[in-house]
Amino acid sequence: MFRIGEFSSLAKTTVKTLRFYDEIDLFKPRFTDSNGYRYYSIEDLNKLQFIIELRSYGVPIDDIKKILSGENVEDILTKRKAEIQNEIQVKTNNLSLIEKIIALSKKGEFMKKYEAKEITLPACVVFYRNGVIPNMSDISEFIVQAGEECSRNNPNLKCLEPEYCFVTYKSDEYQETNVYLEYAQAVEGFGKESENIKFKELEEQKAISVYHKGAYNKLGEAYAYAVNFVKEKGYEMNGKIRERYIHGCWDTESEEEYLTEIQIPIK
Repeated sequence: MFRIGEFSSLAKTTVKTLRFYDEIDLFKPRFTDSNGYRYYSIEDLNKLQFIIELRSYGVPIDDIKKILSGENVEDILTKRKAEIQNEIQVKTNNLSLIEKIIALSKKGEFMKKYEAKEITLPACVVFYRNGVIPNMSDISEFIVQAGEECSRNNPNLKCLEPEYCFVTYKSDEYQETNVYLEYAQAVEGFGKESENIKFKELEEQKAISVYHKGAYNKLGEAYAYAVNFVKEKGYEMNGKIRERYIHGCWDTESEEEYLTEIQIPIK
């Protein structure tokens, strides 16, 4: 039997790590004497090396415990494989974006990844739904439910062509959870209201438009560009910023192909 110091030398693992694994019930010593000294056997080396190998693959401790308790190692490693593949895809996308930014920077066009222009938002009637979603990932379901509820009560009501729908955020601060928002869809006229669906008329309004292509977690860059453009041109913001979703998870699998328009009402 080996005391913890000797065992750590054999295992090439720190005493701190061994104590931590003991405390979380991942890897226990063979026994602990009355003085609190931990003892390990040669056989324990194989088990520890297996744990270390799994940790090197990024397998979470809870999943390692499941493996040691007899759960199918292939299922857990298959799940980890899928996670790694997703991480690789994210990093590949980030590399591609970095390369584009470097290319723009060499041309002195770093900030020209966005363009802003003044547009006129036409007067229109919209149906709208206000509500709170747990997370931003729930926004698609919120929008679909709004459309379905409106259609049930207004089966003959048609959307305007070209289609125009957008989201505005009701809170004065950024929220990642419990997001309070409003979804609006332009339609041909007023219809029958229901518990969640209401109608209103929007006036014609000038706005600054900036298109963002790519993942939603980069929308902040488009917002910063748009707001700075408004300031530089001497405009004033005149209402809630609208996010118009043109392409997203409903019609493309690649986040690189998502297309969102930021519309800032101005005066």
